[in-house]
Amino acid sequence: MYLHLGDDRVVRTAEVVAILDARLLRASEANQRFFERAAAAGQVLGHNLAGARSLVLTVRGLYPSPISATTLARRARAGLKAIPR
Repeated sequence: MYLHLGDDRVVRTAEVVAILDARLLRASEANQRFFERAAAAGQVLGHNLAGARSLVLTVRGLYPSPISATTLARRARAGLKAIPR
């Protein structure tokens, strides 16, 4: 399954490690340092942070997204439920 992140970005649901609210990044110095290090290492992929409402951490890197963390998490769960066991 795939998860649409907005701005023509799609990631495999199996590669998603965490979906974070972007406000958490702005609220903590440690989180800001994490993002800055990821950006310096070239691990921030896609959309810039300015308009981000969420951050999607995957095995390949960090994707800022204009879609809320709640919406992305709901979509990811809905997609996983659709897979037959």
